[in-house]
Amino acid sequence: MSRVPSVSPDEVRPQDEGSALVIALVAILLCSLIAVPTLRYAMTVIHSSQVVTNKSIRQEAVKGGLRVALADPIKLYDTCMGAGLTTAVDLASPGLSTNVTTQCFLMNNVTAEDPANLRSARAVTQYGAVAPMSTPIPAPYQGTSYTNSLTDANEWLTKQTQTSQFNRIWLPYLPAHALDIRTATPYVMPAGYMNTGYTSCTVYFPGTYTDALNIAGSTPVFFASGVYYFENTIKISGNANVVVGDGALDGCTTDQRAVFNAIDAPFTHNITGIGATWVLGAGASLTVDNSTAGNASLAFNRRYVATTDVSTAVSAGVSIESVNGRTSTTGSSDLLINGQIHIPLSKINANTDATTQSYKVSTLVPPALPAAAPTPIIDISMTSTATMKVSIPGYVSVPQGAVRINATSPANAANKTVQFGGGILAAQTIISAAIPPSTFLFGIDNPYTQKVFKIVSTSDGAPLVTSTAVVQVNSNGAYAVNSWSVQ
Repeated sequence: MSRVPSVSPDEVRPQDEGSALVIALVAILLCSLIAVPTLRYAMTVIHSSQVVTNKSIRQEAVKGGLRVALADPIKLYDTCMGAGLTTAVDLASPGLSTNVTTQCFLMNNVTAEDPANLRSARAVTQYGAVAPMSTPIPAPYQGTSYTNSLTDANEWLTKQTQTSQFNRIWLPYLPAHALDIRTATPYVMPAGYMNTGYTSCTVYFPGTYTDALNIAGSTPVFFASGVYYFENTIKISGNANVVVGDGALDGCTTDQRAVFNAIDAPFTHNITGIGATWVLGAGASLTVDNSTAGNASLAFNRRYVATTDVSTAVSAGVSIESVNGRTSTTGSSDLLINGQIHIPLSKINANTDATTQSYKVSTLVPPALPAAAPTPIIDISMTSTATMKVSIPGYVSVPQGAVRINATSPANAANKTVQFGGGILAAQTIISAAIPPSTFLFGIDNPYTQKVFKIVSTSDGAPLVTSTAVVQVNSNGAYAVNSWSVQ
């Protein structure tokens, strides 16, 4: 039997004694090599994240500056009128916790029409008639050798074109018109759907009107944008406040509100483009007078139509036009009175007579000159001292009708605003000697209708962030952002 010798505990010595400490030290070293850079990276990220957050806050704040400016384009258009390339106009702040300064600079102006295409400002077509010479913008065309002969009565036809061309007489085609028969009773806007400042409003929609319209009350009236065809009289008097078409000048409502909210609004509204064109056929005429107590006002918005709208594109830039020609038992033809007047039959296009499209030629043809005053197709009558406003910024083409602007005395001509700013073509024009030249415009006013602004919004504090946008803004409220950078 073997025997294991006994030993004391102090004599036992395992072979791996102390290795755990080494492993622990190695583990600590390895962790430190990983943890320290990780912590440093985390600290850097946290610091950078705050910088990025601050920058993001300021970027959104300066974007808000542009958005606030474009929230009301018409106000922006008016507010920045006084700006220049290096002259800033301050705009409203977005009102955020981060302060933002917004300014606009004017870079360019665009007129309603290309000056190179400006038509004759005033022209007459009847033998013996003379186009008034006040404020020639550009100089009016009128016959230089009118004599009592057919050749001279045709003289104006050698200068006419179907499009607006420089120093030529514009005889536009008629637009297609809706055949929906409208009544003389307007539609009523319910409470809450009027523009600011109006407590009531009535609306007319584009279509065909065979009944007379007599607008004299104090309730504001809005004609929605589009083409209107009238076969009877239109009279604006008393306290009438009439805006024709949507656009830069606010009416008591808008096209969109009228369509959706007018009580019993027609299913077919016929609204096209912006602004409106009135076509006068048969016995239709327009009269504005202040013989009754009140302050009559009639204002058109300039007519804009997309070129792709083939049925009404020819109405662009036209406020009022007549259906021209003569109707007899054998049909319709040119209005031709030897030695007195020659007006071509109105057309829809080069190949289509207007009378084949439910138009009736105007019967308001003035007698040969000199003669008693004719029945005007457009008559502005100032017979009292009450104020009056008539603003027609588009073209007026009534070549076989008379246009009369009459004041019974200089006192009655005061406090009046009468503006035919798109040019005028008429058989004859009758303007009272009592009307001072400062009272009215009777030619072409080619206003700025689009402005190009640079809108700069800058944040305070650090980091400094700037938003720079180049924006086109139209007087009617349409706008486009050409470029926008935030840095």
